[in-house]
Amino acid sequence: MSAYGLGVLPGTSLIDAADVVLSETGTFPHLPQLPARGLSSEAIGRTAGLLESVSVDRGPRSWIMTNRPQLSTRRIWDRLTQDLDECEQAWGTTLDHLKVQVTGPWTLAASVELASGHRVLTDRGAVRDLTDALIEGVNNHVRDVSTRFRARVSVQLDEPLLAAVNNGDLRGATDFNPLRPVNVRDLAERLAHVVDGLTADDVLLNQTGYAPLWDVARESGVTTVQVNPDLVTGTAQLDGFGHAVSGGLRVGLGITDTDDRIDELGERPRSKAVAVARFFDQLGLDRELLTTVVDVHPRSGIPEGTLVDAAHAYRMAVAVERMLVTDAGDL
Repeated sequence: MSAYGLGVLPGTSLIDAADVVLSETGTFPHLPQLPARGLSSEAIGRTAGLLESVSVDRGPRSWIMTNRPQLSTRRIWDRLTQDLDECEQAWGTTLDHLKVQVTGPWTLAASVELASGHRVLTDRGAVRDLTDALIEGVNNHVRDVSTRFRARVSVQLDEPLLAAVNNGDLRGATDFNPLRPVNVRDLAERLAHVVDGLTADDVLLNQTGYAPLWDVARESGVTTVQVNPDLVTGTAQLDGFGHAVSGGLRVGLGITDTDDRIDELGERPRSKAVAVARFFDQLGLDRELLTTVVDVHPRSGIPEGTLVDAAHAYRMAVAVERMLVTDAGDL
């Protein structure tokens, strides 16, 4: 069991963010993402900068695929290199385990456009090319990070648009070109292709922003699915959670916020730990699983507020994790 952050943090100082990450989640730090710095640091642009053999540029509405690297792409490369240099300055060169975050293939294909103005999602061949470029680029990134920090590297695939892709909720280029829903099997197969192609220590799937797609998580081959327990409601969702955990899928639970503060007697983290334990009781799951297949993290990335607020959310996650490890049977 571990406690960690999802990646996104407020502010524009990478060094300060790196200090917070290591000081509050030292056993499993992550590369900080600071979208407040602009296009080269927001999720799609940052991942686009990793792509191999596929170039993107910033268009009037979104990122678009291009034939060759553009100035915006080169700026992203420079920013990524600078970020790693600053993390190395803050952390040194010897870490045990480190997590990197990238946008997953479905959200990427839904967010990047073709030259025609249609989303990449509408073109099977373009989706395939984008996915393969993502795999190669992320593997290069993982090798660089692993070499720099002598660490095992985990990859977190952020898929904030996965449910929208599944439901067909995304708008097409015009009202006459609606985007069709993508079924669960196709979603899982594309993700499994990415997972199989990655050389990372393990792969996590971030589904914290919506009711989790449990079939996708189970069939994609990821080791961990990250969810917001507040959205795991109703019979289908609860059954999905129970089957996932019973089947060996690790679950990251988003249970802390930036307004969380640890009180002197530790009652606040204890109340969160009790809620998790009773949730497992409700599903008829053995509490011993809390120490083997459950992780704790903030409910989502933390793009706003201050780094102090983020540090409190991380600190609370660590406190809850420790209580679950030591007192799971007695909560």
